[in-house]
Amino acid sequence: MTASNAASTAAAPWLLNAWYVAAWSSELGEQPLGRTLLDRPVVFWRRPEGGVAAIGGRCPHRFAPLAAGKQVGDSIECPYHGLRFDASGACSFNPHGEGAIPRAARVPAYPVLERHRLVWFWPGDPQRADPALVPELPHLDRDDLGHVTGTMGVDAHYELYVDNLMDLTHAQFVHGEFVGSGAFSSAEQSVEQEGARIVNRIAIAASDVPPMYRAHLPADVEHVYYWMDSFWHPPSIVTNWVGVTVPGRSREAGLYSHGTHIVTPASRHASHYFFGNSRNLQVGDAEVDAKFREWQRVGFGLQDKPIIEACARLMGDVVDPLSLRAVLLPSDAAAVRVRRTLARLRQEEASSAALSP
Repeated sequence: MTASNAASTAAAPWLLNAWYVAAWSSELGEQPLGRTLLDRPVVFWRRPEGGVAAIGGRCPHRFAPLAAGKQVGDSIECPYHGLRFDASGACSFNPHGEGAIPRAARVPAYPVLERHRLVWFWPGDPQRADPALVPELPHLDRDDLGHVTGTMGVDAHYELYVDNLMDLTHAQFVHGEFVGSGAFSSAEQSVEQEGARIVNRIAIAASDVPPMYRAHLPADVEHVYYWMDSFWHPPSIVTNWVGVTVPGRSREAGLYSHGTHIVTPASRHASHYFFGNSRNLQVGDAEVDAKFREWQRVGFGLQDKPIIEACARLMGDVVDPLSLRAVLLPSDAAAVRVRRTLARLRQEEASSAALSP
């Protein structure tokens, strides 16, 4: 293989032909929403008919941020010189001179859709943007669950966050005040893979009642069956099913939450973290909603975020722990498998692109 051929088949730092989460639907209001996604500025807005548009967020005139502009009809007006761009990325209005629109006055347009309360963005080949490839997240559509969601920026490579989400044994040490049990590090675990989907299951047959569930169980219940199942969907969508039940009873009869944890790369060393909790206890109770929001603020913002960002700083420009000869523990099995699967998918995409005419 020549040097030029090797370069042409080198894997990109992330998959391009994949659906990434850009926002919760609730984040789209009357003002345009700007996000840096996979090293590219993108602006989103709610269209008059109710859909969502996504185009490049940098004006081609003087490179002003279009997200700082305003929506005019179904176009975005640049805040610097007033050029407007429609959902196709084309300049639709030029307020200067006779209004002639330069042929080069356009920005990229991206496939975008809404599903499961989320806005999904496709950065790759628009012809391959199949809505059927959006991962199924049915818990987010259930009216019988209480939903609490949020968004947070993280100064770390997105795969470091996925590592954290696929190894829940860290909860014993990072989130001990919430999960309670000291048995996670020695709990029964299994890792399964179906195609590109990876599942990590943890179960404790007779656990002390976790603090977050104590108030919702009878006082005479001292031990529970405690489970944590994590599911990874490429490129960076993690969901989990976490709950407790009285030993001998089914999981569905217990108290549980479906977690949504989606990490979208902003750049090589920064990410967007979209999180949600969908619980089956005290649905509709505003006080319980507030309690779960506080757990998210502390658990994700004050516990996970600082330790992951600290790891990223000490790794320097390196983003793959395996390249630093990281010592591996049994609990790393799922995270390592995710990394290897994602690397394979990136390489397959690069090889396919190299063969395309």
